[in-house]
Amino acid sequence: MNLAIMSRHDDMQIIEEKLVKSTGEILVRRYSKGRLLGKGGFAKVYEAINIESKTMYALKMMEKASISKARQRQKFMAEVKIHKVLHHTNIVKFEGYFEDSDYVYIILEICPNQTLNDLMKRRKRITELETQCYLTQVLSSLRYLHSHRVIHRDIKLGNIFLSEKMEVKMGDFGLAAKLEFDGEKKRTICGTPNYIAPEILDGKNGHSYEVDIWSFGVLMYTLLIGKPPFETNDVKTTYRRIKMNAYSFPDHITLTSEAKDLIEKILVTDPVLRPTISDIEEHPFFLKNLIPKFLPTSTLAIPPSSTYLRQFEKPTGLSSGRGRDSSSKLRSMSNNKEDLKPPSRGEGRAMSGERNASGSSMKKQSTISLYIPTVGGPRIWVKKWVDYSNKYGLAFVFSNGCAGMYFNDASKISCTKDGQLFQYLSKGPNPGEDILNEYTFDEYPQELMKKVKLLQHFKKHLKNDEIIHESISPLPYIKKWLLTSHAIIFRLSFKIVQVYFTDKSELMLCSDTKYVVYISKNGEITSTPLINALDSGNREMSKRLRYTKEIITTMIPNTGKINSPR
Repeated sequence: MNLAIMSRHDDMQIIEEKLVKSTGEILVRRYSKGRLLGKGGFAKVYEAINIESKTMYALKMMEKASISKARQRQKFMAEVKIHKVLHHTNIVKFEGYFEDSDYVYIILEICPNQTLNDLMKRRKRITELETQCYLTQVLSSLRYLHSHRVIHRDIKLGNIFLSEKMEVKMGDFGLAAKLEFDGEKKRTICGTPNYIAPEILDGKNGHSYEVDIWSFGVLMYTLLIGKPPFETNDVKTTYRRIKMNAYSFPDHITLTSEAKDLIEKILVTDPVLRPTISDIEEHPFFLKNLIPKFLPTSTLAIPPSSTYLRQFEKPTGLSSGRGRDSSSKLRSMSNNKEDLKPPSRGEGRAMSGERNASGSSMKKQSTISLYIPTVGGPRIWVKKWVDYSNKYGLAFVFSNGCAGMYFNDASKISCTKDGQLFQYLSKGPNPGEDILNEYTFDEYPQELMKKVKLLQHFKKHLKNDEIIHESISPLPYIKKWLLTSHAIIFRLSFKIVQVYFTDKSELMLCSDTKYVVYISKNGEITSTPLINALDSGNREMSKRLRYTKEIITTMIPNTGKINSPR
Protein backbone atom coordinates (compact mmCIF):
# COMPACT_ATOMS: atom_id res chain seq x y z
CA MET A 1 0.00 0.00 0.00
CA ASN A 2 1.38 3.39 -1.00
CA LEU A 3 1.63 6.18 1.54
CA ALA A 4 1.64 9.77 0.35
CA ILE A 5 3.82 12.23 2.29
CA MET A 6 3.81 15.84 1.13
CA SER A 7 6.29 18.65 1.48
CA ARG A 8 6.10 22.22 0.19
CA HIS A 9 8.81 24.71 -0.52
CA ASP A 10 8.40 27.92 1.43
CA ASP A 11 7.74 29.97 -1.69
CA MET A 12 4.84 27.61 -2.53
CA GLN A 13 6.04 27.38 -6.14
CA ILE A 14 7.22 23.77 -5.95
CA ILE A 15 5.05 21.05 -4.44
CA GLU A 16 6.48 17.61 -3.82
CA GLU A 17 4.53 14.41 -3.60
CA LYS A 18 6.42 11.57 -1.94
CA LEU A 19 4.97 8.12 -2.44
CA VAL A 20 6.34 5.52 -0.09
CA LYS A 21 5.84 2.13 -1.70
CA SER A 22 5.31 -1.07 0.26
CA THR A 23 8.89 -2.03 -0.61
CA GLY A 24 10.14 1.09 1.13
CA GLU A 25 11.10 2.76 -2.15
CA ILE A 26 10.24 6.47 -2.28
CA LEU A 27 8.83 7.91 -5.48
CA VAL A 28 8.91 11.72 -5.71
CA ARG A 29 6.74 13.75 -8.06
CA ARG A 30 7.36 17.48 -8.21
CA TYR A 31 4.88 20.05 -9.45
CA SER A 32 5.58 23.67 -10.31
CA LYS A 33 2.57 25.72 -9.24
CA GLY A 34 1.53 28.32 -11.81
CA ARG A 35 -1.22 30.87 -12.22
CA LEU A 36 -4.54 30.85 -10.41
CA LEU A 37 -7.29 29.34 -12.57
CA GLY A 38 -10.22 29.85 -10.24
CA LYS A 39 -11.51 29.70 -6.71
CA GLY A 40 -14.69 28.94 -4.87
CA GLY A 41 -15.80 27.72 -1.47
CA PHE A 42 -12.78 26.39 0.40
CA ALA A 43 -10.64 25.66 -2.67
CA LYS A 44 -8.33 27.39 -5.13
CA VAL A 45 -7.29 25.87 -8.45
CA TYR A 46 -3.89 26.52 -10.00
CA GLU A 47 -2.03 25.46 -13.09
CA ALA A 48 0.63 22.89 -12.17
CA ILE A 49 3.33 21.29 -14.30
CA ASN A 50 4.86 17.94 -13.45
CA ILE A 51 8.53 18.92 -13.59
CA GLU A 52 9.72 15.46 -14.67
CA SER A 53 7.10 14.64 -17.36
CA LYS A 54 6.35 18.27 -18.34
CA THR A 55 2.64 17.37 -18.21
CA MET A 56 0.31 20.18 -17.19
CA TYR A 57 -2.49 19.64 -14.67
CA ALA A 58 -5.02 21.59 -12.68
CA LEU A 59 -4.17 21.51 -8.97
CA LYS A 60 -7.06 21.97 -6.57
CA MET A 61 -5.81 23.10 -3.13
CA MET A 62 -7.72 23.31 0.13
CA GLU A 63 -6.36 24.46 3.46
CA LYS A 64 -6.82 21.79 6.08
CA ALA A 65 -7.98 24.45 8.52
CA SER A 66 -10.96 25.16 6.29
CA ILE A 67 -12.08 21.51 6.34
CA SER A 68 -11.16 20.74 9.94
CA LYS A 69 -14.68 19.84 11.01
CA ALA A 70 -15.67 16.20 10.63
CA ARG A 71 -18.56 16.98 8.28
CA GLN A 72 -16.38 19.11 6.01
CA ARG A 73 -13.68 16.45 5.93
CA GLN A 74 -16.28 13.80 5.17
CA LYS A 75 -17.61 15.91 2.31
CA PHE A 76 -14.14 16.26 0.82
CA MET A 77 -13.50 12.53 1.03
CA ALA A 78 -16.88 11.87 -0.59
CA GLU A 79 -15.86 14.11 -3.51
CA VAL A 80 -12.60 12.18 -3.92
CA LYS A 81 -14.33 8.80 -3.61
CA ILE A 82 -16.92 9.70 -6.27
CA HIS A 83 -14.64 11.49 -8.73
CA LYS A 84 -11.71 9.08 -8.78
CA VAL A 85 -13.78 6.19 -10.18
CA LEU A 86 -15.40 8.24 -12.97
CA HIS A 87 -13.92 7.66 -16.41
CA HIS A 88 -15.69 9.39 -19.29
CA THR A 89 -14.58 11.63 -22.11
CA ASN A 90 -16.92 14.42 -20.99
CA ILE A 91 -15.84 14.38 -17.34
CA VAL A 92 -12.70 16.07 -16.03
CA LYS A 93 -10.17 13.30 -15.41
CA PHE A 94 -9.17 12.66 -11.81
CA GLU A 95 -5.39 12.11 -11.65
CA GLY A 96 -4.85 11.70 -7.90
CA TYR A 97 -4.86 13.39 -4.49
CA PHE A 98 -2.51 13.83 -1.57
CA GLU A 99 -1.94 16.02 1.46
CA ASP A 100 0.68 17.60 3.68
CA SER A 101 0.50 19.26 7.07
CA ASP A 102 -1.33 22.35 5.77
CA TYR A 103 -3.12 21.46 2.54
CA VAL A 104 -4.94 18.73 0.69
CA TYR A 105 -4.49 18.56 -3.08
CA ILE A 106 -6.44 17.06 -5.97
CA ILE A 107 -4.67 16.67 -9.31
CA LEU A 108 -7.04 17.07 -12.26
CA GLU A 109 -6.98 17.14 -16.02
CA ILE A 110 -6.26 20.66 -17.25
CA CYS A 111 -8.85 22.39 -19.44
CA PRO A 112 -6.98 25.30 -21.04
CA ASN A 113 -10.05 26.86 -22.65
CA GLN A 114 -11.56 27.55 -19.23
CA THR A 115 -15.28 27.21 -18.57
CA LEU A 116 -18.58 28.08 -20.22
CA ASN A 117 -18.87 30.84 -17.64
CA ASP A 118 -15.69 32.46 -18.98
CA LEU A 119 -16.98 32.04 -22.53
CA MET A 120 -20.32 33.67 -21.67
CA LYS A 121 -18.58 36.66 -20.06
CA ARG A 122 -17.02 37.33 -23.46
CA ARG A 123 -19.91 36.33 -25.71
CA LYS A 124 -22.96 37.26 -23.52
CA ARG A 125 -25.06 34.60 -25.26
CA ILE A 126 -24.41 31.99 -27.94
CA THR A 127 -26.10 30.56 -31.02
CA GLU A 128 -28.40 27.54 -31.11
CA LEU A 129 -25.80 25.44 -32.92
CA GLU A 130 -23.20 26.14 -30.25
CA THR A 131 -25.75 25.40 -27.54
CA GLN A 132 -26.64 22.11 -29.20
CA CYS A 133 -22.97 21.14 -29.42
CA TYR A 134 -22.20 21.88 -25.78
CA LEU A 135 -25.43 20.45 -24.39
CA THR A 136 -25.14 17.20 -26.35
CA GLN A 137 -21.87 16.58 -24.54
CA VAL A 138 -23.35 17.61 -21.19
CA LEU A 139 -26.11 15.03 -21.75
CA SER A 140 -23.47 12.41 -22.49
CA SER A 141 -21.79 13.10 -19.16
CA LEU A 142 -25.13 13.06 -17.31
CA ARG A 143 -26.13 9.75 -18.86
CA TYR A 144 -22.85 8.28 -17.63
CA LEU A 145 -23.16 9.77 -14.13
CA HIS A 146 -26.75 8.67 -13.65
CA SER A 147 -25.96 5.16 -14.92
CA HIS A 148 -23.41 4.99 -12.10
CA ARG A 149 -25.97 6.34 -9.57
CA VAL A 150 -24.21 9.68 -9.26
CA ILE A 151 -26.14 12.97 -9.06
CA HIS A 152 -23.93 15.98 -9.81
CA ARG A 153 -26.17 18.55 -8.05
CA ASP A 154 -24.15 21.58 -9.17
CA ILE A 155 -24.47 21.81 -12.93
CA LYS A 156 -23.75 25.39 -13.96
CA LEU A 157 -21.66 27.38 -16.43
CA GLY A 158 -18.66 27.51 -14.09
CA ASN A 159 -18.49 23.74 -13.68
CA ILE A 160 -18.45 22.93 -17.39
CA PHE A 161 -14.90 23.08 -18.68
CA LEU A 162 -13.51 23.14 -22.23
CA SER A 163 -10.48 21.10 -23.22
CA GLU A 164 -7.80 22.15 -25.66
CA LYS A 165 -9.85 20.73 -28.55
CA MET A 166 -13.06 22.36 -27.23
CA GLU A 167 -14.47 19.18 -25.73
CA VAL A 168 -16.88 19.62 -22.84
CA LYS A 169 -15.65 18.32 -19.47
CA MET A 170 -17.99 18.20 -16.48
CA GLY A 171 -16.10 19.06 -13.31
CA ASP A 172 -16.30 19.91 -9.60
CA PHE A 173 -17.93 17.01 -7.75
CA GLY A 174 -17.92 18.80 -4.41
CA LEU A 175 -21.72 18.56 -4.12
CA ALA A 176 -22.15 15.23 -5.93
CA ALA A 177 -23.99 12.37 -4.26
CA LYS A 178 -23.90 8.63 -4.84
CA LEU A 179 -27.16 6.74 -4.48
CA GLU A 180 -26.81 3.37 -2.77
CA PHE A 181 -29.98 1.86 -4.23
CA ASP A 182 -32.66 2.58 -6.83
CA GLY A 183 -35.31 4.94 -5.54
CA GLU A 184 -33.13 6.45 -2.82
CA LYS A 185 -33.72 10.15 -2.18
CA LYS A 186 -31.18 12.68 -0.93
CA ARG A 187 -32.26 15.46 1.42
CA THR A 188 -29.27 17.79 1.70
CA ILE A 189 -30.12 21.33 0.62
CA CYS A 190 -27.29 22.24 -1.72
CA GLY A 191 -26.55 23.79 -5.10
CA THR A 192 -26.02 27.16 -6.72
CA PRO A 193 -28.98 29.55 -6.19
CA ASN A 194 -29.81 30.24 -9.85
CA TYR A 195 -29.66 26.55 -10.81
CA ILE A 196 -31.11 24.79 -7.78
CA ALA A 197 -34.19 22.63 -8.36
CA PRO A 198 -37.46 23.40 -6.53
CA GLU A 199 -37.60 19.98 -4.84
CA ILE A 200 -34.24 20.67 -3.18
CA LEU A 201 -35.60 23.93 -1.80
CA ASP A 202 -38.81 22.23 -0.70
CA GLY A 203 -36.94 19.41 1.02
CA LYS A 204 -40.06 17.46 1.99
CA ASN A 205 -39.80 14.47 -0.32
CA GLY A 206 -36.09 14.42 -1.05
CA HIS A 207 -34.52 14.62 -4.50
CA SER A 208 -32.82 12.46 -7.08
CA TYR A 209 -31.49 12.54 -10.66
CA GLU A 210 -34.21 14.95 -11.79
CA VAL A 211 -32.39 17.87 -10.11
CA ASP A 212 -29.68 17.53 -12.76
CA ILE A 213 -32.33 17.66 -15.50
CA TRP A 214 -33.70 20.88 -13.99
CA SER A 215 -30.22 22.45 -13.86
CA PHE A 216 -29.68 21.34 -17.46
CA GLY A 217 -32.80 23.32 -18.44
CA VAL A 218 -31.53 26.39 -16.59
CA LEU A 219 -28.18 25.95 -18.35
CA MET A 220 -29.86 25.80 -21.76
CA TYR A 221 -31.90 28.93 -21.06
CA THR A 222 -28.79 30.76 -19.82
CA LEU A 223 -26.72 29.92 -22.90
CA LEU A 224 -29.44 31.09 -25.30
CA ILE A 225 -30.73 34.11 -23.36
CA GLY A 226 -27.59 35.30 -21.61
CA LYS A 227 -28.77 35.09 -17.99
CA PRO A 228 -30.47 32.46 -15.80
CA PRO A 229 -34.29 32.34 -15.93
CA PHE A 230 -34.91 32.94 -12.21
CA GLU A 231 -32.08 35.38 -11.50
CA THR A 232 -32.78 38.35 -9.21
CA ASN A 233 -30.66 40.58 -7.00
CA ASP A 234 -31.87 38.77 -3.90
CA VAL A 235 -31.36 35.06 -3.24
CA LYS A 236 -34.63 34.68 -1.34
CA THR A 237 -36.53 36.23 -4.23
CA THR A 238 -34.73 33.91 -6.65
CA TYR A 239 -35.76 30.92 -4.53
CA ARG A 240 -39.35 32.15 -4.44
CA ARG A 241 -39.40 32.45 -8.22
CA ILE A 242 -37.96 28.94 -8.57
CA LYS A 243 -40.65 27.50 -6.30
CA MET A 244 -43.33 29.33 -8.32
CA ASN A 245 -41.63 28.41 -11.62
CA ALA A 246 -41.91 32.10 -12.49
CA TYR A 247 -39.84 32.82 -15.56
CA SER A 248 -40.44 34.13 -19.07
CA PHE A 249 -38.72 34.51 -22.41
CA PRO A 250 -37.62 38.09 -23.18
CA ASP A 251 -39.31 39.71 -26.17
CA HIS A 252 -36.11 41.22 -27.55
CA ILE A 253 -34.41 37.83 -28.05
CA THR A 254 -35.64 35.50 -30.76
CA LEU A 255 -35.76 31.83 -29.87
CA THR A 256 -36.96 29.02 -32.10
CA SER A 257 -40.12 27.17 -31.12
CA GLU A 258 -38.06 24.00 -30.58
CA ALA A 259 -35.78 25.71 -28.07
CA LYS A 260 -38.68 27.23 -26.12
CA ASP A 261 -40.56 23.95 -26.13
CA LEU A 262 -37.67 21.96 -24.70
CA ILE A 263 -36.95 24.52 -21.98
CA GLU A 264 -40.64 24.54 -21.00
CA LYS A 265 -40.71 20.75 -20.84
CA ILE A 266 -37.66 20.64 -18.56
CA LEU A 267 -38.47 23.49 -16.20
CA VAL A 268 -41.44 21.77 -14.57
CA THR A 269 -41.86 22.00 -10.81
CA ASP A 270 -42.89 18.36 -10.39
CA PRO A 271 -39.72 16.28 -10.96
CA VAL A 272 -41.80 13.26 -11.99
CA LEU A 273 -42.97 15.11 -15.09
CA ARG A 274 -39.56 16.19 -16.38
CA PRO A 275 -38.24 14.48 -19.49
CA THR A 276 -35.55 11.85 -19.25
CA ILE A 277 -32.13 12.20 -20.85
CA SER A 278 -33.39 10.09 -23.76
CA ASP A 279 -36.45 12.33 -24.11
CA ILE A 280 -34.19 15.38 -24.33
CA GLU A 281 -31.81 13.80 -26.83
CA GLU A 282 -34.73 12.92 -29.10
CA HIS A 283 -36.41 16.31 -28.86
CA PRO A 284 -36.66 18.23 -32.16
CA PHE A 285 -34.24 20.83 -30.78
CA PHE A 286 -31.44 18.29 -31.10
CA LEU A 287 -32.72 16.66 -34.30
CA LYS A 288 -33.46 19.71 -36.46
CA ASN A 289 -29.94 20.03 -37.86
CA LEU A 290 -26.55 18.39 -37.89
CA ILE A 291 -24.44 19.12 -34.80
CA PRO A 292 -20.65 19.52 -34.92
CA LYS A 293 -18.60 17.28 -32.65
CA PHE A 294 -16.51 20.25 -31.51
CA LEU A 295 -16.59 23.97 -32.18
CA PRO A 296 -13.67 26.06 -33.46
CA THR A 297 -11.63 27.87 -30.80
CA SER A 298 -12.54 31.18 -32.44
CA THR A 299 -16.02 30.82 -30.93
CA LEU A 300 -14.50 31.41 -27.51
CA ALA A 301 -14.46 35.08 -28.46
CA ILE A 302 -16.72 35.59 -31.49
CA PRO A 303 -19.85 33.94 -32.94
CA PRO A 304 -19.41 31.35 -35.70
CA SER A 305 -19.70 32.73 -39.21
CA SER A 306 -22.84 32.30 -41.30
CA THR A 307 -20.83 30.12 -43.68
CA TYR A 308 -19.86 27.83 -40.80
CA LEU A 309 -23.47 27.65 -39.58
CA ARG A 310 -24.87 26.83 -43.03
CA GLN A 311 -22.84 23.65 -43.38
CA PHE A 312 -24.83 22.09 -40.52
CA GLU A 313 -28.26 22.86 -41.94
CA LYS A 314 -30.14 19.80 -43.12
CA PRO A 315 -31.41 19.69 -46.69
CA THR A 316 -35.18 20.20 -46.84
CA GLY A 317 -37.03 17.03 -46.00
CA LEU A 318 -34.03 15.25 -44.49
CA SER A 319 -34.75 13.78 -41.09
CA SER A 320 -32.31 12.48 -38.59
CA GLY A 321 -32.10 8.77 -37.93
CA ARG A 322 -30.75 9.37 -34.45
CA GLY A 323 -33.14 8.27 -31.75
CA ARG A 324 -35.93 7.33 -34.17
CA ASP A 325 -38.01 4.17 -34.34
CA SER A 326 -40.71 2.73 -36.55
CA SER A 327 -43.35 4.92 -34.95
CA SER A 328 -41.68 8.22 -35.82
CA LYS A 329 -43.75 8.58 -38.97
CA LEU A 330 -46.96 8.47 -36.96
CA ARG A 331 -45.66 10.94 -34.39
CA SER A 332 -44.85 13.52 -37.03
CA MET A 333 -47.70 12.85 -39.41
CA SER A 334 -49.14 16.37 -39.28
CA ASN A 335 -47.60 19.76 -39.76
CA ASN A 336 -50.77 21.37 -38.47
CA LYS A 337 -50.17 22.40 -34.86
CA GLU A 338 -53.88 22.21 -34.16
CA ASP A 339 -54.11 18.65 -35.53
CA LEU A 340 -51.30 17.32 -33.39
CA LYS A 341 -50.87 19.57 -30.41
CA PRO A 342 -47.48 19.24 -28.73
CA PRO A 343 -47.45 18.30 -25.06
CA SER A 344 -47.54 21.07 -22.51
CA ARG A 345 -44.78 21.73 -19.98
CA GLY A 346 -43.54 18.57 -18.42
CA GLU A 347 -44.02 16.01 -21.17
CA GLY A 348 -41.10 14.50 -22.98
CA ARG A 349 -41.21 13.58 -26.66
CA ALA A 350 -44.68 12.39 -27.46
CA MET A 351 -47.16 11.65 -30.19
CA SER A 352 -50.52 13.22 -29.62
CA GLY A 353 -53.68 13.18 -31.66
CA GLU A 354 -57.09 14.80 -31.75
CA ARG A 355 -60.15 13.97 -33.84
CA ASN A 356 -63.79 14.91 -33.83
CA ALA A 357 -66.67 12.82 -35.11
CA SER A 358 -66.13 13.85 -38.70
CA GLY A 359 -62.45 12.98 -38.64
CA SER A 360 -61.49 16.56 -39.41
CA SER A 361 -59.12 18.52 -37.25
CA MET A 362 -60.34 20.46 -34.26
CA LYS A 363 -58.91 23.69 -35.58
CA LYS A 364 -62.40 25.16 -35.88
CA GLN A 365 -65.76 24.44 -34.30
CA SER A 366 -67.06 21.51 -36.32
CA THR A 367 -70.36 21.86 -38.13
CA ILE A 368 -70.90 18.11 -37.91
CA SER A 369 -72.55 16.62 -34.84
CA LEU A 370 -70.16 15.18 -32.29
CA TYR A 371 -72.13 11.95 -32.57
CA ILE A 372 -71.14 9.97 -35.61
CA PRO A 373 -74.38 10.45 -37.55
CA THR A 374 -74.67 6.91 -38.88
CA VAL A 375 -76.28 3.65 -37.89
CA GLY A 376 -74.10 1.53 -35.67
CA GLY A 377 -71.68 4.32 -34.71
CA PRO A 378 -69.90 4.28 -31.34
CA ARG A 379 -71.34 6.07 -28.34
CA ILE A 380 -67.95 7.50 -27.36
CA TRP A 381 -64.41 7.25 -28.71
CA VAL A 382 -60.84 8.31 -27.97
CA LYS A 383 -60.65 11.99 -28.82
CA LYS A 384 -57.10 12.94 -27.80
CA TRP A 385 -54.06 11.02 -26.63
CA VAL A 386 -50.42 11.42 -25.72
CA ASP A 387 -47.95 8.57 -26.15
CA TYR A 388 -45.56 8.77 -23.18
CA SER A 389 -44.80 5.04 -23.08
CA ASN A 390 -41.06 5.65 -23.07
CA LYS A 391 -41.54 6.71 -19.46
CA TYR A 392 -45.05 6.18 -18.09
CA GLY A 393 -47.64 4.98 -20.58
CA LEU A 394 -50.46 6.27 -22.80
CA ALA A 395 -52.68 9.14 -21.64
CA PHE A 396 -56.03 9.77 -23.31
CA VAL A 397 -59.37 11.50 -23.08
CA PHE A 398 -62.68 10.22 -24.43
CA SER A 399 -65.24 12.24 -26.32
CA ASN A 400 -67.45 12.27 -23.19
CA GLY A 401 -64.73 13.97 -21.13
CA CYS A 402 -63.54 10.92 -19.18
CA ALA A 403 -59.74 10.79 -19.05
CA GLY A 404 -57.40 7.97 -18.28
CA MET A 405 -54.02 6.32 -18.62
CA TYR A 406 -52.75 2.92 -19.67
CA PHE A 407 -49.55 2.52 -17.66
CA ASN A 408 -46.51 0.54 -18.77
CA ASP A 409 -47.21 -2.03 -16.03
CA ALA A 410 -50.60 -2.71 -17.75
CA SER A 411 -52.62 -1.12 -14.95
CA LYS A 412 -55.32 1.33 -16.02
CA ILE A 413 -56.84 4.41 -14.45
CA SER A 414 -59.90 6.41 -15.55
CA CYS A 415 -61.64 9.42 -14.03
CA THR A 416 -64.99 11.08 -14.47
CA LYS A 417 -65.22 14.21 -16.59
CA ASP A 418 -65.84 16.35 -13.49
CA GLY A 419 -62.66 15.00 -11.87
CA GLN A 420 -64.43 13.91 -8.69
CA LEU A 421 -63.56 10.23 -8.64
CA PHE A 422 -61.49 7.65 -10.47
CA GLN A 423 -61.36 3.91 -10.97
CA TYR A 424 -58.13 1.91 -10.88
CA LEU A 425 -57.83 -1.45 -12.63
CA SER A 426 -54.93 -3.72 -11.73
CA LYS A 427 -54.04 -7.36 -12.28
CA GLY A 428 -55.40 -9.81 -9.74
CA PRO A 429 -53.58 -12.75 -8.14
CA ASN A 430 -54.90 -15.22 -10.73
CA PRO A 431 -54.20 -15.14 -14.50
CA GLY A 432 -56.83 -13.16 -16.39
CA GLU A 433 -58.25 -11.70 -13.18
CA ASP A 434 -58.53 -7.92 -12.83
CA ILE A 435 -59.29 -5.95 -9.68
CA LEU A 436 -61.34 -2.75 -10.00
CA ASN A 437 -61.30 -0.18 -7.20
CA GLU A 438 -62.97 3.24 -7.05
CA TYR A 439 -61.61 6.23 -5.13
CA THR A 440 -62.11 9.96 -4.81
CA PHE A 441 -59.23 12.32 -5.55
CA ASP A 442 -59.28 13.35 -1.90
CA GLU A 443 -58.84 9.86 -0.53
CA TYR A 444 -56.88 7.05 -2.18
CA PRO A 445 -53.96 4.69 -1.31
CA GLN A 446 -50.55 6.30 -0.93
CA GLU A 447 -49.00 3.90 -3.44
CA LEU A 448 -51.20 5.36 -6.19
CA MET A 449 -50.00 8.94 -5.65
CA LYS A 450 -47.64 9.05 -8.63
CA LYS A 451 -50.20 7.55 -11.01
CA VAL A 452 -52.93 9.89 -9.78
CA LYS A 453 -50.66 12.93 -10.23
CA LEU A 454 -49.88 11.80 -13.78
CA LEU A 455 -53.57 11.33 -14.52
CA GLN A 456 -54.39 14.82 -13.24
CA HIS A 457 -51.55 16.35 -15.22
CA PHE A 458 -52.51 14.74 -18.52
CA LYS A 459 -56.24 15.35 -17.99
CA LYS A 460 -55.43 19.05 -17.73
CA HIS A 461 -53.23 18.90 -20.83
CA LEU A 462 -55.75 16.90 -22.90
CA LYS A 463 -58.65 19.17 -22.03
CA ASN A 464 -61.74 18.32 -24.07
CA ASP A 465 -63.79 21.43 -24.80
CA GLU A 466 -66.44 19.63 -26.84
CA ILE A 467 -68.02 16.91 -24.72
CA ILE A 468 -70.84 14.56 -25.56
CA HIS A 469 -72.77 13.62 -22.45
CA GLU A 470 -72.70 9.85 -22.72
CA SER A 471 -72.02 8.10 -19.41
CA ILE A 472 -70.68 4.56 -19.19
CA SER A 473 -70.39 2.41 -16.09
CA PRO A 474 -67.83 1.28 -15.17
CA LEU A 475 -65.75 4.15 -16.47
CA PRO A 476 -64.33 3.54 -19.95
CA TYR A 477 -60.67 2.74 -20.44
CA ILE A 478 -58.28 1.45 -23.09
CA LYS A 479 -57.87 -2.32 -22.63
CA LYS A 480 -54.91 -2.58 -24.99
CA TRP A 481 -53.18 -0.46 -27.56
CA LEU A 482 -50.55 -0.83 -30.22
CA LEU A 483 -48.41 1.62 -32.17
CA THR A 484 -47.22 0.56 -35.63
CA SER A 485 -45.54 2.36 -38.51
CA HIS A 486 -48.98 2.82 -40.11
CA ALA A 487 -51.43 3.44 -37.29
CA ILE A 488 -52.26 3.55 -33.62
CA ILE A 489 -54.84 0.99 -32.53
CA PHE A 490 -56.99 1.26 -29.41
CA ARG A 491 -58.99 -1.69 -28.08
CA LEU A 492 -61.55 -0.05 -25.83
CA SER A 493 -63.34 -1.51 -22.82
CA PHE A 494 -66.80 -1.02 -24.35
CA LYS A 495 -66.33 -3.32 -27.38
CA ILE A 496 -64.88 -0.77 -29.79
CA VAL A 497 -61.63 -1.02 -31.75
CA GLN A 498 -60.51 2.41 -32.94
CA VAL A 499 -57.72 2.76 -35.50
CA TYR A 500 -56.15 6.08 -36.42
CA PHE A 501 -53.93 5.91 -39.53
CA THR A 502 -50.97 8.04 -40.50
CA ASP A 503 -52.92 9.63 -43.36
CA LYS A 504 -55.60 10.74 -40.84
CA SER A 505 -58.19 8.24 -41.96
CA GLU A 506 -59.89 6.28 -39.21
CA LEU A 507 -61.73 3.01 -38.58
CA MET A 508 -64.08 2.17 -35.72
CA LEU A 509 -65.12 -1.45 -35.35
CA CYS A 510 -68.19 -1.68 -33.13
CA SER A 511 -68.69 -5.22 -31.80
CA ASP A 512 -71.96 -4.43 -30.05
CA THR A 513 -73.67 -3.09 -33.19
CA LYS A 514 -71.68 -5.23 -35.67
CA TYR A 515 -70.89 -2.14 -37.76
CA VAL A 516 -67.69 -0.59 -39.02
CA VAL A 517 -67.46 3.18 -39.34
CA TYR A 518 -64.86 4.53 -41.77
CA ILE A 519 -63.76 8.15 -41.79
CA SER A 520 -61.72 8.97 -44.88
CA LYS A 521 -58.76 11.32 -44.81
CA ASN A 522 -61.09 13.90 -46.36
CA GLY A 523 -63.55 13.58 -43.48
CA GLU A 524 -66.24 11.57 -45.30
CA ILE A 525 -68.07 9.13 -43.04
CA THR A 526 -69.52 5.79 -44.06
CA SER A 527 -71.12 3.13 -41.88
CA THR A 528 -71.29 -0.47 -43.08
CA PRO A 529 -72.42 -3.76 -41.49
CA LEU A 530 -69.26 -5.57 -40.50
CA ILE A 531 -70.30 -8.71 -42.37
CA ASN A 532 -70.37 -6.79 -45.68
CA ALA A 533 -67.52 -4.37 -45.10
CA LEU A 534 -64.79 -6.18 -47.06
CA ASP A 535 -67.08 -6.45 -50.11
CA SER A 536 -68.54 -2.96 -49.89
CA GLY A 537 -66.67 -1.63 -52.92
CA ASN A 538 -64.87 0.96 -50.82
CA ARG A 539 -61.27 -0.04 -51.62
CA GLU A 540 -59.67 2.36 -49.14
CA MET A 541 -61.83 1.10 -46.29
CA SER A 542 -61.31 -2.54 -47.26
CA LYS A 543 -57.55 -2.14 -47.36
CA ARG A 544 -57.51 -0.58 -43.89
CA LEU A 545 -59.94 -3.15 -42.55
CA ARG A 546 -57.73 -6.04 -43.69
CA TYR A 547 -54.73 -4.41 -42.05
CA THR A 548 -56.70 -3.90 -38.84
CA LYS A 549 -57.88 -7.52 -38.78
CA GLU A 550 -54.28 -8.73 -39.11
CA ILE A 551 -53.25 -6.53 -36.21
CA ILE A 552 -56.20 -7.56 -34.02
CA THR A 553 -55.42 -11.27 -34.40
CA THR A 554 -52.05 -10.64 -32.78
CA MET A 555 -53.34 -8.01 -30.39
CA ILE A 556 -55.84 -10.15 -28.51
CA PRO A 557 -53.92 -13.37 -27.72
CA ASN A 558 -50.45 -11.90 -27.29
CA THR A 559 -51.36 -9.54 -24.48
CA GLY A 560 -47.92 -9.57 -22.94
CA LYS A 561 -46.25 -8.32 -26.11
CA ILE A 562 -48.21 -5.21 -26.87
CA ASN A 563 -48.46 -3.40 -23.55
CA SER A 564 -45.18 -1.62 -24.21
CA PRO A 565 -45.19 -0.95 -27.95
CA ARG A 566 -41.58 0.24 -28.00
